[in-house]
Amino acid sequence: MKAKKFLPIFLVFIFISLNSQVFSQIGFSPKIDSLINLVTVQSITQTERELSGDTTCIIGGSPYTISSRYYANVSNPKAAQYIYERFQSYGYTPRYQTNSSTSVNVIAVKTGTKYPNQYYVICSHYDDMPSSGLAPGADDNCSGSVGVLESSRILKNFNSDYSIIFVTFDEEERGLYGSSAFVDTAYFKGDSIVGCLNMDMIAYDANLDGKCTIVYNTPSEGFANDYISAMNTYVPALVPIKRYDLTQNSDHASFWNRNYKAIMNIEDENELTPYYHSSNDKFNTLNLTYFRNIIRTVIASVTTMSNSIRMDFYHTPLINGNYPAARTASVVIKSINKIAMSSTASPKLYYKVNSGSFTQVNYNYYNLDTFKFSIPGQTLGSTVSYYFAAQDSAGNFVCTFPAGGRGLNPPGTQAPDALFSYTIENTNYACIGTGTTTAGYPFYSYYDDARTDMLYLASELSINNPKIITKVGFNFASVSSQVLNEFTIKLQNTNAASLTDFVSTGWTTVYSQSYTPPGTGWQYITLTTPFYYDGVNNLLVEVCFNNTSWVVNSDVYSTPASGMTVLKYDDLQTGSGCLDFPTGTLQGNRPNICFTYDAGTGSNITGVNVPVKFNLAQNYPNPFNPVTKINFALPKSGLVTLKVYDILGKEVAALLREVRQAGYYTVDFNGSDLSSGVYYYRLEAGEFADVKKMILIK
Repeated sequence: MKAKKFLPIFLVFIFISLNSQVFSQIGFSPKIDSLINLVTVQSITQTERELSGDTTCIIGGSPYTISSRYYANVSNPKAAQYIYERFQSYGYTPRYQTNSSTSVNVIAVKTGTKYPNQYYVICSHYDDMPSSGLAPGADDNCSGSVGVLESSRILKNFNSDYSIIFVTFDEEERGLYGSSAFVDTAYFKGDSIVGCLNMDMIAYDANLDGKCTIVYNTPSEGFANDYISAMNTYVPALVPIKRYDLTQNSDHASFWNRNYKAIMNIEDENELTPYYHSSNDKFNTLNLTYFRNIIRTVIASVTTMSNSIRMDFYHTPLINGNYPAARTASVVIKSINKIAMSSTASPKLYYKVNSGSFTQVNYNYYNLDTFKFSIPGQTLGSTVSYYFAAQDSAGNFVCTFPAGGRGLNPPGTQAPDALFSYTIENTNYACIGTGTTTAGYPFYSYYDDARTDMLYLASELSINNPKIITKVGFNFASVSSQVLNEFTIKLQNTNAASLTDFVSTGWTTVYSQSYTPPGTGWQYITLTTPFYYDGVNNLLVEVCFNNTSWVVNSDVYSTPASGMTVLKYDDLQTGSGCLDFPTGTLQGNRPNICFTYDAGTGSNITGVNVPVKFNLAQNYPNPFNPVTKINFALPKSGLVTLKVYDILGKEVAALLREVRQAGYYTVDFNGSDLSSGVYYYRLEAGEFADVKKMILIK
């Protein structure tokens, strides 16, 4: 591999996300699983040792040791001959592609049964470094070349719809010379290359974490997703890291330059072999199990993709909330292959409650490619996990969503590792705004500092009793990678019906720490201090932050609302957006918002709506003079004590000491007999205890 200059500003993430509503799933086929199991440590060891010069091999009928594969070394043409003769031994009719006096590619082709003129390419480069002395290149890139040879051996007698080209390139280390010649020839011939899978350095994993990197460009992202899906389905021991990186550092880039789709599988780029381009890049430094697993993935991905073993799933995951009744989970399943519809083999939903076993559910509605399933109602506090499964009508493969499940007739009896899940929370949602106009505020991360005040009316909230607000959510249209430092959310009850400028007093800070919007769609921020909403007044929200850098805005959806939003943003050299913006400007749109609140009344138990967990809320108002309210939640009955202490720890008031049933409670505290200052209130209930600070100002 050429010198590695990776660009850290590109997005890197472990590909386990379940937030998206559409997922293209590579299917699990027992036949393909059996096929890839033919790749063993033993089957790759001899080829790896011989091509890296760890042991003597036979080339042209005579013993030979390949001491170097540097392009100008006399051993490099011998390495090309070795690869050529290996292809021959597997039953191919290989050929050389001579690009110059020193550059020779070695090529073998497996012809497709349906689309012989459309090609998948499995490739690597066989030349290596350093330029003088021994150059074993066991990892770079003997490992990739062994992957090409082993793939060709396994796939020789396995029918595929598309043709597969197996090619090892020369002179990658000089500047992608071999792959450029191959791709240019294909381009000017008008060859239809469906996708290229490049293996470069696939055998080093010293920390045994199984991570490997999948490099792609924008046109190749779907191809990368399919490859990762195959990895998750067939070789779950590997952990794929998806990286968008346009660096021209290996042979996949030559395909990009001619607008062909291509990806590279390489070992974890944060743990590349330390023996790179040295005489110590030897066989004994390799992790052979990891090496074998990547080759298995290559074979699984190409066989499934070249035979259209896949389905597309469209599903909006069920969310947490106060949903004790039965819930409907809908999924759209699309496939080139006909989906099995017999009672045993038809699409299924599997669910489990908490850590219980899975229960199979048949669909209760079906129309074209849309299926609906009913998950029975569960008790408050339960967590329900579920997944979907479907198989083709011929019974050759199964797909699950999330990916990774197995089993046929019925499909998906072996659950995937990842699951959808939701919790039956003792909560409700109050959502305001349905507009689709985007606004940069309150996450105005194009600037270092910003402050936004937003007013929501009680008539809009439709919350008629005191409630404990636990989360605030915004509907993101786009997100940036900017970390929002000192990101702060403040709330207050207010009788104000409109805004003219920022409100400077009366706030309760409910969240204050670094925050980065995690994705598009509704994203909820769990308040570190739950807020007591009195059920009568309007609700005022402030969001502010103080950054030292900027990227772009994270836009949220908003709705026109006059006199309801005030904004100020700037790049302050000193100070903070939360402290140093005394005035702002009215905005025509107000961000859409959702508040999550406990379903109880805020005073005592109401029906089945009991709290899920203990909670001591911040007093309201705070600061106060002289009366404030203290709210707490009890998930079970027991002895409860609530006391107030001064700053020296002396008890100044005993507000409660009695047995209370599970529920939500409000206790008034009157500080008229106390002097101004800082006080602490402490709640004890069974093994639970919590302390919060309050300020009395007279």
